[in-house]
Amino acid sequence: MPAFIAMLASGIYNIVDTIFVAKGIGTLAIGGIGIVFPIQTLYAAFAQMISIGAASAISRSLGEQNNNRANQVMTNAYILTTIISILLMITSFFFINQILYIFGSNEELIPYARDYLLISIWAIPFNALALLSSAVFRSEGNIKISMITVLIGSLFNIALDLLFIFVLNWGIKGAALATVLAQALATAFSLFFILSHRSIVKFERKYFIPNLKVSTSIISVGFSAFARNGASSLFALITNATLRSYGGTVSLTAFGTVNRIISFFFLPIMGINQGLQPIASYNYGAKQPDRIKQVVKLALIYTTIIGAIGSIVGILFPSTVINLFTKDKSLISEATFVLRLQLLFFWTIGLQMVASTFYQSLGKPIPSLFLSILRQFIILIPLILILPRYTSLGLNGVWYSFPISDFTAFVISALILWRAWHHLNKKSDDN
Repeated sequence: MPAFIAMLASGIYNIVDTIFVAKGIGTLAIGGIGIVFPIQTLYAAFAQMISIGAASAISRSLGEQNNNRANQVMTNAYILTTIISILLMITSFFFINQILYIFGSNEELIPYARDYLLISIWAIPFNALALLSSAVFRSEGNIKISMITVLIGSLFNIALDLLFIFVLNWGIKGAALATVLAQALATAFSLFFILSHRSIVKFERKYFIPNLKVSTSIISVGFSAFARNGASSLFALITNATLRSYGGTVSLTAFGTVNRIISFFFLPIMGINQGLQPIASYNYGAKQPDRIKQVVKLALIYTTIIGAIGSIVGILFPSTVINLFTKDKSLISEATFVLRLQLLFFWTIGLQMVASTFYQSLGKPIPSLFLSILRQFIILIPLILILPRYTSLGLNGVWYSFPISDFTAFVISALILWRAWHHLNKKSDDN
């Protein structure tokens, strides 16, 4: 529940932030942030790779009563995250214009996208360290502190948005600065909690030089999370480039707006999976397959309910939701159509994520990686490349790709999870 609340707060922040930008700056600013969003997703992919890999290893180590290894994993994870974040910051500063054009920006949107990205680059290390800290707290069972870390980032972001956009009138730069400061506060809180020896796992100086074996283990397990987020970023890059050719500014802005709305439903599903991961990992280390089955079953029920709510909203009330962000009739018309299609089979997303998290929790990188990239990289991206270009659908080919990929990935993921479930049943019988 704390993980769910934290991710729900993040989803609310995405909605409120977009509304603030729309009302305080304008529709083109939403399009600019929509261009930056997948770039930020790529930054987060690196952070998720380390945080998810470390969390799985820490939970399994604690399940085996090996606290020393848990400390080594955490210390190595923080060093790796810091190094990667600094490299990403430097690269982004030097190639900011090239990055924005690669991710689909056009001449109308790039002034907004550049102003936003140039400042939000400073949030890269803060966001990465806050994500890692939150994952560490979850992995040791300290889920409430994990929730508080995320809530600090989300709630301060909303408050600072109000101040910077509407009171100080700093525009899109103010929105970006709010993100930087909010994530810095979240990071400061999490590091204070660890350094004050309130957490179970601790920093140890002897592990400050990363161990190759430990680092490789963290990255191999967490790579599926990187692949999922990286695939999201790559799919957004390809989608934006296709929309730039077939639809223009209105389509790019519609896609950016819909992405922020979908995150409102997607992030709580992620929260349920964050609750699943440490319990499944711990009980795998403790050789308790019945407990793993129990928590997977609960996660499937809750994530499917959230996904179904998203589908109902998307099918029945898409125009009502879009009207919260804009009064532009052409944008409302296209975004309504896009939102309905993207949420049509959203009820299937829960099972897809639970299946991937299940294998991730067990420290099995190959099936987790496959399930992580199945929907977006293996199915969705090829459809977006093929349908608009080689059928008569044109722009609509991009939008129809989403429900097709959702349902196809659901069927494949269900078959894989069903097989794993029977393997767990066999282990329970053996016990």
